Amino acid sequence: MNPQLSPGFLKDLRRPEYTGDNRCLPCTAVNLVLAAALTAAAAVVSPPAAVAVALVSLASIYLRGYLVPGTPELTRRHLPERVLAWFGKSEPRAPVAGTDFDVVSFLDRAAVVVDDGEDVALAPEFQTRLEAAARDLDGEAATRAAAAELLDVDADRLSFVADDAAWRVLLDGSILGRWESRAAFVTDLAADRALAAWSEEWASVPGDARGRTLSAIRACLEACPVCGGEIRLGTESVRSCCREYEVVAATCRGCDARLFETDARAVASVE
Repeated sequence: MNPQLSPGFLKDLRRPEYTGDNRCLPCTAVNLVLAAALTAAAAVVSPPAAVAVALVSLASIYLRGYLVPGTPELTRRHLPERVLAWFGKSEPRAPVAGTDFDVVSFLDRAAVVVDDGEDVALAPEFQTRLEAAARDLDGEAATRAAAAELLDVDADRLSFVADDAAWRVLLDGSILGRWESRAAFVTDLAADRALAAWSEEWASVPGDARGRTLSAIRACLEACPVCGGEIRLGTESVRSCCREYEVVAATCRGCDARLFETDARAVASVE
């Protein structure tokens, strides 16, 4: 085997932070356009050279994510917002008010949260039930079973992928959902179980509203249900491949897991 084409050589070329699930479609599109332009220019000189340029360019984009170094910065700086929107990369917008299911009203009506006049927190008894449910989910087998129950799928079809930025749940190898961390995912599973025993109304809550409700519960946490660590709430700047924006984030001081994150502008609009 030619050592230059060995699996180890290809592994060295790959940039997993820019390919696979992390591949940025706007950046890929920009690089494909550039590759096409280079190929067209080479074709004027020599058709065989154009074929070689095309193959090398496509291989680079496939293996590394980019053909031109610095593509994320170029895309972020020069692509219009409307173009980023075509790929789902536009700046996050505040949620539209007036949805059929009012999460805040449900949490208040079910006595899941309490308001001390300065802040909203989980009711102590519900917090205790949530933490107990989270402890029962220790281990992949228990997590998988609870995930299958929440997502209404066969447990054998589920798999999990973790990285520094997210916890991904896959169904038959395709992404089914993303959470801020495994701790955030386990908290949602635990909150679902706790709510099922806490409120009869939970069974009738629409599927799309359940996710917003579970996310709201994570936003009210004062302690991490997984490790018991104190929750740190604050704002920070998040830089994705194509843009930079401010988020409100809740992070555990104990295990450093991100429990909740939302666009800071959405919070400001509510206030």
